[in-house]
Amino acid sequence: MSDRPIFWLKPFLVVLMTMVAAPLAAHSTPNSEVRLTVSDNRMVADIIVPQGEYAFGTGNPVDGSLRSTRLAREYLADHIDVSTPGGKLWTVSMGTVEFVQTDGPPDLHAIAYLVPPAGASATELTIDWQVLIDELPGHFALFLHDAEAAGGKGAIIGAVRKDTPPLEVKIAEQGALAPLIAAMGLGAHHIMEGYDHLLFLLVLLLPAPLIARAGNWGGNRSTRGTVVKLAQIVTAFTIGHSLTLIAATFGNWSLPTAPVEVAIALSVLISAMHAARPILPGKEPIIALAFGLVHGLAFATLVQEAQAGMASSALTLLGFNLGIELVQLAIVAAVVPSLLILSRYRLYAGLRQALAYFGIAAAAAWIVNRTTGLAEGVVATMEAAMSHAAWLVAAAALLALVLVVQKLLIGKRSASPMQGASA
Repeated sequence: MSDRPIFWLKPFLVVLMTMVAAPLAAHSTPNSEVRLTVSDNRMVADIIVPQGEYAFGTGNPVDGSLRSTRLAREYLADHIDVSTPGGKLWTVSMGTVEFVQTDGPPDLHAIAYLVPPAGASATELTIDWQVLIDELPGHFALFLHDAEAAGGKGAIIGAVRKDTPPLEVKIAEQGALAPLIAAMGLGAHHIMEGYDHLLFLLVLLLPAPLIARAGNWGGNRSTRGTVVKLAQIVTAFTIGHSLTLIAATFGNWSLPTAPVEVAIALSVLISAMHAARPILPGKEPIIALAFGLVHGLAFATLVQEAQAGMASSALTLLGFNLGIELVQLAIVAAVVPSLLILSRYRLYAGLRQALAYFGIAAAAAWIVNRTTGLAEGVVATMEAAMSHAAWLVAAAALLALVLVVQKLLIGKRSASPMQGASA
């Protein structure tokens, strides 16, 4: 396979700049948000669902007609179940349902009234949320407790996505560390579902065991050299996104999220091209640091959407960052042993190229979608495939194990005749 993707870079950047100059129409944070408020012994849920994701996931019309709002009302009512911790069902009734555009792309906005059964507390409930998370595996819903009436601001409750258990909400029992724990869960959810963040890190790690020679990836680093390089990359990325996450959150920056999302996709593109053929050999930690700053802006946007009060903002920020780092470290720990072993074999070149070209294609799809609003089906299909990436990691680990065992067996066989001869 030829290592020739670098010639794409210049014309692609020209096209990209042309596209970015056009109005950015793609939803920058395509996830749902649910704000819960306790009022008159009931819970009021203020629901925001990105219109584009709703339309693609359900196939329902979004033209604002009576039929479109009726179908949206029915869909939401059928995909939201609420119960007490003991399993008694709450009554869920839909209020306002509308398609609106307030800031950025349009959304499906709805108000749901959640009424507990007689004798049950309105502050303890279990929410089985199925809105879009089955249709769109990369989609998640962020739940917040809106305590503005009590003089505070929104506090993170948690997030739900495909295959997560129903969300347990116990607003009355929130302790001092509740913001930290909830934010850790949110950070972990965000990075696990942030396929662009994960793909950037993965393709940046791919060439770490290799040495650039004559414009191609040639020889292998020592095991110690590879571990040092990997540590530099992960540390640089952590420092980069932590710096902008902290600065943007405490500085209360107003972030232009759409260009940030495009820049993240561009980071995946450049890193994937670098994995296919060295364009910045030896500079992987610098790439990780530079683009880590950009990724941190996207993380900060999600934290700001939670609007945690100043009393808990430090804990929220710490927890969110810890959640991200724990998932990153778990992924690195799962991937690195396979990289160290497989990079010693010729088949690694093909594996690296395949993943690099997939990264290039994924980045291109994200850029098109985030600058024009097109290719939603391609992106959804691509992210659905990425949701099964754990199987790829497991397959790589199994292949590495087979190769190690095979090498040991061959070593024993070659040693046996020598032992017999000496006897």
